[in-house]
Amino acid sequence: FQYKMPRLHTKEQVMANVKRICELMIGAKAGLPGLDLIIFPEYSTQGIMYDREEMFATATTIPGPETDAFAAACVEAKCWGVFSITGERHEDHPRKNPYNTLVLISDTGEIVQKYRKILPWCPIEGWYPGDQTYVSVGPKG
Repeated sequence: FQYKMPRLHTKEQVMANVKRICELMIGAKAGLPGLDLIIFPEYSTQGIMYDREEMFATATTIPGPETDAFAAACVEAKCWGVFSITGERHEDHPRKNPYNTLVLISDTGEIVQKYRKILPWCPIEGWYPGDQTYVSVGPKG
């Protein structure tokens, strides 16, 4: 199953999409009970932002309402998940662009890793670059 990249404009649309992602995760686990990790593609949560105002308006924190919902879905599904937050607020928000972040959440709802994309595709992707890579323990070690 390939999740289609949405084009969203408001925080309300983003949260409705978060609900859909959570439902898909829980449904996938029900259909494939041996599944222990589900990875959603880049841009699957907020979509791609071509409008600077929308980019800042839909930016969020980690943890935040999106990751809280994803964590609850991981617990309910008893499955790990990787989720795209293309719009994690920069520490100097709104003076600096948001990060393009991937979040790894365990089946207990813990945020295990937060990776900020190091090399955004400039000039198309206006994200602020991250500065670290990680190795994490996953569902099978």
